[in-house]
Amino acid sequence: MYIRIRLSLLILLFAFLASAQTADNDKIWHEFMDWAKAQPAGGVNGQRYRVKLIEGGLTAAQADERLAVIGKLYNSNPALKLEVNGVVMGKLYSDPNQTRFTPEPNAFLVSSTKDLKPGKALDVCMGQGRNAVYLATKGWDVTGFDIAEEGMKVANENAAKAGAHIATIRATFEEFDYGKEKWDLIYFVYTDVPHVDPKYIARIVEALKPGGMVLIDRPYRSLTNPEPGWKETDEDKVNALAKAWTAVPGLQLVHYSETTGVGDWQQTSEDRLQHQLRIVRLLGRKL
Repeated sequence: MYIRIRLSLLILLFAFLASAQTADNDKIWHEFMDWAKAQPAGGVNGQRYRVKLIEGGLTAAQADERLAVIGKLYNSNPALKLEVNGVVMGKLYSDPNQTRFTPEPNAFLVSSTKDLKPGKALDVCMGQGRNAVYLATKGWDVTGFDIAEEGMKVANENAAKAGAHIATIRATFEEFDYGKEKWDLIYFVYTDVPHVDPKYIARIVEALKPGGMVLIDRPYRSLTNPEPGWKETDEDKVNALAKAWTAVPGLQLVHYSETTGVGDWQQTSEDRLQHQLRIVRLLGRKL
């Protein structure tokens, strides 16, 4: 009986400690998010928050411990990752003075659609809608989704100014319902999705109508002069996208290129127009 009572007390103690730790972590996360929401575009990063914590009375070691907790929560909880990324990207999309990306529609998308009959288009990870608004003004019925509510708000405002209409949905690329034979065009312009994952590709091909097009335009790691910190992935290999998309039955490549040029986006604002990137472009048609 004594052993049972002792075990019960230990279980209660562990449950109490776990609950207390959860409450502490929630408090740490909410304080971080309150700070993040008050920052200007580009102002949310670990070093700045570390400075804030130290100025608020924490020691350097305590600040580092706090950042470690935030990092662990971010990496282990998809909902928290979605929350902070939505805030960070929303601030960027709603900043009229940002220089990290061009507000003009993607040139490859423009050239690839100029002779297509307008239909239903899906903008994957649409951002502030520079491409969705362009297509809508050309008669396309455009739906876009993203995690950044502020970005979609800007997209709808820009569509209204252009006398067009777009539909926007807040979702991640994992949870969005692509449907079956629903779209005449699905495009991925500077998006972070699993472009070479066979299961994901199959979802996209299934979602296209017969004759529907898929378009991809984005930078990849340089093969000859890789940037420090840009880790190589399966997508970075030569012809990786071409091999992955042609491996799925029912899709024909119309265009594929790997070239060097000026990117629509850059990791920093200082040299976006000067820094040459390795850019991969793919256009495919569902048979």
